Amino acid sequence: MKRLASLFATVLISLLAKNIAAADQAEIFGPYTALLRNADIIKDVKVEENGRIYLLLDPASKEKEIILKNSMAPKSGYRKWFNGEFELISPANQGKQPNAYTDFVTTSANYVEYYMDGELILHLGKTEIVSKQPPAGK
Repeated sequence: MKRLASLFATVLISLLAKNIAAADQAEIFGPYTALLRNADIIKDVKVEENGRIYLLLDPASKEKEIILKNSMAPKSGYRKWFNGEFELISPANQGKQPNAYTDFVTTSANYVEYYMDGELILHLGKTEIVSKQPPAGK
């Protein structure tokens, strides 16, 4: 019985260690690293070779508006989009198909932020820029 309990504890510790390591690894989407991703809303991100970024939204979230901001520095120095505004709005329920990649945007910015209901749901940073920055608090 002790041997079985010991084996169970070893397997459990091993699984926990793998999950912790996976949580510490950054998600890479094309040239971008996800600095933050609300996985309940953003199921996946796809970046094409031309830099166009697509989102796979949770079907329950397709009815909501998404606001995008882009900048060359993290959460500051926002740039205007093609429409002359600092925020680009993806309207709610614009025929978005459930379980399909939608809400595409193309930008040359180093950082792209996606907001829904005033909450940051996705923050992407160019991997080549993000990897050169020191960890927070240092």
